[in-house]
Amino acid sequence: MYKQKFLINLLILVLAGAIVTMSSCKKDEDEPQTFTMSSLTADGIDLAGVTSATDVPEDATILAVFSSAVDASTVSAASVVVNKVTKSTEALDLDITVEGTTITIVPVNPLDGGSQFTIELTSAIKGQNGVAFEGVNLSFRTSGIFVPQVENQVLFLSFDDGAIEDEAGTHTVTTVETLNFETDRRGVAGSAAYFTGEGNLVEVAASPDLISPSITISFWMKTDLADYDGQDGSGKPQARRVFGLAAERGYFLEMGRRSKDPASDGFNEIFMKLGTNHKNIGNNSASVPQATAWSELNSQINVNYESGVQSGWAYGLPQLLSTNDPPNRDYIRENVMDKWTHFVMTHDAVSQTKTMYVNGIKWASFQWIGSGSDWLFTDLMLKDINNDGSNNPDVEGSLALGNACSVANKATGWCEYDSQMSNPPEQKQFFKGSLDQFRIFSVPFTDDEVMTLYNNER
Repeated sequence: MYKQKFLINLLILVLAGAIVTMSSCKKDEDEPQTFTMSSLTADGIDLAGVTSATDVPEDATILAVFSSAVDASTVSAASVVVNKVTKSTEALDLDITVEGTTITIVPVNPLDGGSQFTIELTSAIKGQNGVAFEGVNLSFRTSGIFVPQVENQVLFLSFDDGAIEDEAGTHTVTTVETLNFETDRRGVAGSAAYFTGEGNLVEVAASPDLISPSITISFWMKTDLADYDGQDGSGKPQARRVFGLAAERGYFLEMGRRSKDPASDGFNEIFMKLGTNHKNIGNNSASVPQATAWSELNSQINVNYESGVQSGWAYGLPQLLSTNDPPNRDYIRENVMDKWTHFVMTHDAVSQTKTMYVNGIKWASFQWIGSGSDWLFTDLMLKDINNDGSNNPDVEGSLALGNACSVANKATGWCEYDSQMSNPPEQKQFFKGSLDQFRIFSVPFTDDEVMTLYNNER
């Protein structure tokens, strides 16, 4: 009796255990398997944060850690990709290893400094539990000078270590007379181009991308106020041409000193004049063969610059701005002259807006299409016999640093090289001073991009 009862109870316990075991197995089978990325870091820097990581070391090792063991057979150069962001997007060679829950990614060659990269781990990656990763695509930036829109940079003259070459493309760069070098804005000897004002130039051979419809020109400049004649009869040039491409038939930048004593006579101490040529889509296009000042819509109007009116060849900086608002005359005197200064000129062909920046600050901006205007200007362009009615075939489109036009350009008498060279010293208006980090981009820059470039290069 007792033996029979014992056997019955034992059977009940075994059945109950089996039911519990079966229930437990069923519960485990019902729970979904997961395979997620726990972290993605480069030498401890979080690449998967809310904002894109910056200052990633050039020799960084990247670690991707997952919630469970990784199936190594699913990890390859096709499922783990690191790209450098350029015009053509360059995929990097990587050493990739898998151990447990971690994928280790080491670029075969060090990452370029100051550059933008993307890293993608695709959904082809699986865990050993057979579950596929959902995939991720993130961006990061390496340490060093980061240049916004670098994939659209068409010309870069760094002058580092006395080099005279285009580091962004394939433009041919030559010099006229002997180019000197001096200490750059960061105190590095022999890494900035110095122009004596006696005719030494840097020339970049003509190319369509040097004067594209939308364009940004960025550079650092240092010039001494003492090298300009402030109408005091010192025998020095009143104005100097910093750079140019075919002068008034392309674009150019000129600086000058207008006053011997600005505190007493009310004139501004220096002026900056940027002229550019645009394709005219309004009235009488053939009658506007020359450039318009950066701040002016209609080049045919001529109003004395002292009136403060934006007019033909008006000097857009700084007298068209209120002296109560920076940057003003005091800013020019205290922060620009005789100091390394960052300048950016940008033209947006879509909005038809020109903007100038000094040390990252928006200085002057002008939109070309205006209500009731006779002239509507659009894309920046090189003007010659075919499009300006001038019947002058001598326009040459090389970019010159140190003058408003190249030696070969014979269409512009006021900056014609040979004529200037034969002039007495007070009439030679070649640039005297230093230039550094000269860049041209085929796109316009935003305010934030200009400030980023300024902060990163200074």
